[in-house]
Amino acid sequence: MVNALTIDVEEYFCYAYPGDTLSCQEWAELESRVVPHTLETLKILENHRIRATFFVLGWVVEREPHLLREIHDRGHEIGSHGYGHRLVYTQQPAEFRDDVRRSVDLIGQVIGEKPVGYRAPSFSITESCLWALDILADLGFVYDASIYPTRMRHSGAPRMRTDPHRLDNGMWEFPAATVKLAGMELPFGGGGYLRLYPFLVTRWATHRINSSGRPALIYLHPWELDPYPPVAPRSRFRRFQHTVGLAKTRSRLLHLCAEFEFAAIGDVLARLHTEADGVVDFAAAK
Repeated sequence: MVNALTIDVEEYFCYAYPGDTLSCQEWAELESRVVPHTLETLKILENHRIRATFFVLGWVVEREPHLLREIHDRGHEIGSHGYGHRLVYTQQPAEFRDDVRRSVDLIGQVIGEKPVGYRAPSFSITESCLWALDILADLGFVYDASIYPTRMRHSGAPRMRTDPHRLDNGMWEFPAATVKLAGMELPFGGGGYLRLYPFLVTRWATHRINSSGRPALIYLHPWELDPYPPVAPRSRFRRFQHTVGLAKTRSRLLHLCAEFEFAAIGDVLARLHTEADGVVDFAAAK
């Protein structure tokens, strides 16, 4: 089973926690660390011959276009993470469309092609804003990877399917990894869960999903390779969520890369749907 590995390229201060966010104006005043940690991530993937999907924030593209070129030139799939890292369910449809289109335009200007995939900040496409999926399809995206198919504190869509599937609008949805335990779908796909859970749990959950015939979607952020971020969320709970286990991220990513087979989302979807739909070239579907 080939799993999907995705990297959300943003700064350590681009968190979007309700009531505990920093504005884009404040971002510009903080120390940037996205370049060295993204390059470290690229090196790890290169050493394991893994092609991943990088969802790059438009704000980062605008300031570090050379970084986007580096990711693209090394053969990885480029996706949009929006521009300003705003939670989707806090936006109106017109605001969301403008935010995503701005990121698409920036990516296109730098690498000469539009992204085929989208990842919402903090997986914030919920059942209250499924209208966002139709906007993404209208903007030409081939797939979305923005939904946690379980109930979360500030996100989640528990009535959505847990496997990669085609939506009514023709786009594919590749949900974040969850595993059923005691009748509940428990999230484990990456980020804070990768850092918080013992690695044995991540390994067990990934094998369990694979044994059921499903690929797992694993995600992380380059800033998670930095154990000492200069700024953290103000609230104690969010600070814990943002910083717990940062010193473990690198070793756990190395274990994942060594133990499981990974590819970019477009490659995984093409493998899954070749038999049913004929050969699907997601990279060419601009």
